[in-house]
Amino acid sequence: MKEGWKYMPLGKLCDILNGFAFKSTEYVSSGIRVIRITNVQKGFIIDNQPKFYPNKYYSTLKNFILHEGDLLMSLTGNVGRVGILPKEMLPAALNQRVACLRLKSDIITKKYLYYILNSNYFEKLCIKNSTGVAQLNMSTVWLSNTTIPLPSLSEQERIVAFLDAEFEKIDQLKANAAAQLQAAKDLSQAALKEMLTPKEGWKSGVLGDIATILHGKNQKEVISEQGKYPIYGSGGNIMGYASEYLCDEGTTILGRKGTINNPIFINEKFWNVDTAFGIIAKGADKKFLYYRIKHENWQERNTGTTLPSLTQSVVLSVPIWYPSIDEQKVIADKLDEISEKVKALQSNYDQTLTLCNDLKQALLKSIFA
Repeated sequence: MKEGWKYMPLGKLCDILNGFAFKSTEYVSSGIRVIRITNVQKGFIIDNQPKFYPNKYYSTLKNFILHEGDLLMSLTGNVGRVGILPKEMLPAALNQRVACLRLKSDIITKKYLYYILNSNYFEKLCIKNSTGVAQLNMSTVWLSNTTIPLPSLSEQERIVAFLDAEFEKIDQLKANAAAQLQAAKDLSQAALKEMLTPKEGWKSGVLGDIATILHGKNQKEVISEQGKYPIYGSGGNIMGYASEYLCDEGTTILGRKGTINNPIFINEKFWNVDTAFGIIAKGADKKFLYYRIKHENWQERNTGTTLPSLTQSVVLSVPIWYPSIDEQKVIADKLDEISEKVKALQSNYDQTLTLCNDLKQALLKSIFA
């Protein structure tokens, strides 16, 4: 502990509130926003798949109504994540397994508490003191008794000012990388649209003119041995390995149930599951077919009622224009080149994001460790 600092339990510094067990059957399209664990990320609150409760319950929920700037912490799963609730998400109420920390002492500042709770040190402490095997659960009783380092108010303000300035520089690095990546994605989409716009000499028809569909099957025997044939799900994830394959290299898979509008080009022999179509080129360039499928808005062709789905007849009857196979290859090569540049920028962004997060944690460690 640094000279002049002391340790204080969180329960002495702030009130720690538990959430309410909302009924999902009562959710409505607008009203009081329910802040759930999925909304609490490391360092911030996201408005992810918002859920709302009827405004008529506002007075009943008065003990769980949140305020602008409340510190919120996840108590289940990824325990110890902390974010500050922004004004834009109000009115909002606290769901179960999310804690709200409100200062009740004038010997600590909120921003200082926010920074220390967002350190890897504190998150690891939360994980270590949680229970559960399949899913971790953290107790607010333990949280209340947990001590944190506490310098003087003037030292807290100095620490906050320093971290604010350094974090702003780091966030600008992330913003620059994100802007570059988005610009590349926008250009890629524009190029895809322009190159697939019909030109003189192109033929009109339907997707079935240049493609056939191979239905996926659920593999009864999934083996763990890598080096066999991967089993691809509708989202493009490998779900295991099979001893045989359904599709050859150069097949495009398209989620037909649950996950649609997510075509993926597979350049190896593989097995695809029942929820994914394997779309095979017929007298056409394989990569051109992939880009043409990618260009289509499959969500608009959804035929499902409770679950998004596509039918073979709908897919094969999509109107298209297409050039000669030689021109298809030229278009596919150009789009491949653009795609590789986007992938490189995506990799750069991912590395920048990791670096920036590591830099932030290094700064927090230098102060609080």
